Amino acid sequence: MKINRRQLLKGALSAGALGAASPLSISGKAEAANFGYTPFTQPFFKPPVIPKADQMVPAAGTPEASLGSEEVYHGIAPEYYADHPAHLPDWDRFPEKYWEVDAVEGTWEFFPGLQTPVFAYKGREGTACETAPSFPGPTFIARNGEPAVLRLDNKTSVENSPHLHGDHGPAHSDGYPDFYTLQGKKRDYYYPNIAPRQNATPDVPFPATVEEAGEFDTSHIPTTMWIHDHAMDVTGFNVNRGLAAFYLCEDDLEIEHQQSGRLPKLYGDFDHVIALKDFAFNSDGTLQYDFLDHNGHLGDVFTANGRVQPYMEVYRKKYRFRILNACNARYLHLRLNSATGKNQRDGLPFLLIGKDTWEVGEATNMDSFTISPGERFDVVIDFSQLPEDVDTYYLQNIMHQTDGRKPKGIRPKKESRPWLQFRLLDGDPPGPEEVEGVPNGEFTMSEGDVVREFYRYSEDDVVATRLFEFSRKNGAWVVNDRYYSPRRTDATPLLNSMERWIFKNKGGGWWHPIHAHLEGIQVLRIDDKHVDDPDFPVYYKWNTDLVNLEGGEEAECLIRLRTFKGPFVCHCHIIEHEDMRMMFTFDPRESGEEGMNDGIRNHAFNEEARLQSGMPTGCIDPLGLLFDHEQTLESGEVVGPGDFEHLYDEGVGFPTDFVDGVCEPDSGDWDPEGNQDTPESPMPEEQEEK
Repeated sequence: MKINRRQLLKGALSAGALGAASPLSISGKAEAANFGYTPFTQPFFKPPVIPKADQMVPAAGTPEASLGSEEVYHGIAPEYYADHPAHLPDWDRFPEKYWEVDAVEGTWEFFPGLQTPVFAYKGREGTACETAPSFPGPTFIARNGEPAVLRLDNKTSVENSPHLHGDHGPAHSDGYPDFYTLQGKKRDYYYPNIAPRQNATPDVPFPATVEEAGEFDTSHIPTTMWIHDHAMDVTGFNVNRGLAAFYLCEDDLEIEHQQSGRLPKLYGDFDHVIALKDFAFNSDGTLQYDFLDHNGHLGDVFTANGRVQPYMEVYRKKYRFRILNACNARYLHLRLNSATGKNQRDGLPFLLIGKDTWEVGEATNMDSFTISPGERFDVVIDFSQLPEDVDTYYLQNIMHQTDGRKPKGIRPKKESRPWLQFRLLDGDPPGPEEVEGVPNGEFTMSEGDVVREFYRYSEDDVVATRLFEFSRKNGAWVVNDRYYSPRRTDATPLLNSMERWIFKNKGGGWWHPIHAHLEGIQVLRIDDKHVDDPDFPVYYKWNTDLVNLEGGEEAECLIRLRTFKGPFVCHCHIIEHEDMRMMFTFDPRESGEEGMNDGIRNHAFNEEARLQSGMPTGCIDPLGLLFDHEQTLESGEVVGPGDFEHLYDEGVGFPTDFVDGVCEPDSGDWDPEGNQDTPESPMPEEQEEK
């Protein structure tokens, strides 16, 4: 007899297994008055830096912290160990550091004095890493060549799977959708903080020495990443609830930029992170979220770093801003304005120095820019160029959007509300110089300067071409007409090879921002606009981890799949589209090697898969998953379930892993069609024809 999770949970509920907590009242959207708040009357919040620790108990990688242990149930990536064939000595230029982090339920003041229930990351109390819970969470400061282990303790009521967006790291730590950190469990996320190798080749999957491996690809050394949850089918809820944080990384070049006065001190008074996020509120101050809305969640309350329309005090100097669109589905078109209405006055350019994870080849001025959900723009604003009579200045969105389909367009007559106010301070900043010999705010990076040497891929190295078509099907979302399954591999590239991926939007008028894990992509063309054309979008000229597809658009991209075996995913970053299966799995492997998935079996079918996935049995607690079971949060809110029935009939819902109470790894209703077992597996015939 097969028992599915829904049946088990119903039995548990009838027995009172979840207690008798009463849900909070849900009674429609908040009033337009925003709970009496006047915009730009609360200060901007800069998340604290989470301190690094020199040790952790039990130590990472020890038997006490191994897979299935009581202390760290989900273990650590196999690549953590120095004897792993991928792990070379120059990964460890500096001593290893540690972060102990809790994902918790608590409250946050989006509006002054109003406590809203949220999820949040925090440095663990009683450790060297201790910080208060916040939105965004504490900022992680990493060093290229300094490995770090983040030990996450999931203390929320729902499953987690944190993804370091933009990282080049192991699959175990990447936030694969069902490589969970389950409720009440811990996982050690190993971040080597490295770049891929410049001359990696499929002929030598794992070089034996540093000399054989060659130099790192310095154009792929990360600078601005962010952590956000990626748990299957509940990513939208968890991110909207607050599970996000910045992760900044510096290397020798970044330090040289600072010491020479080209850029400000990392995360000092002139280097800020800004997460822009819209929210919808119920009239009782709780967050509104509809699990059955697969179009894309939009809110009507606009925040910067978790504060509704705050102000930031700035001197008439240069500032570096790392701007993240943290919205689930809202596109933004940002400009600077000394007015708050449709007409722009005293507009200043944004000096683009980085796009997504990486710095660009050449600093470039932009009058304004469109930023898709998940994207980051690393820019410099020079407030010294403003007229003396301007004492307030605004970061303004002029993209009009009313639903998740797509924006209506850049329409300042319809949408011009500022998200952040800058209050200009006269005189010189007080205090000592942040970088010796460099006056605060006087850094010199200017248009035309080389920010970081950029290496363009050669099309001669392409070994395979793949087409991925993104479209709508039966009210949900598909890639190549297939709903995502975490147990099916849609592409098995040759490890260290380069492929040409063509992303095509076949979703009618819908827009889709496409994000690839593991590696950056280089865009060759968007429709008939080629990268060398003068009208090609400047922000796609260099490395990017996300490319937006407007209705009917096609982007031709190059991607190199280096260092790490999978599985990894690529997906639409409208999070509700991703949750409703607009995603595919790719799994780089050595020639002739079988990948993790066969379309049916779970992620613990052998010892290697268990270690790589961090799932000791592969079977999931039948009572614990939010997507297909209603859950009661600590706040008393009853949330979920997701649209389980919608997907169950498609054969890609969660499996029936328990048969008569016993874990059966190959049970459940899964569709193996189209699975690619090895790099030699043929692509489906219809793909070859296209």
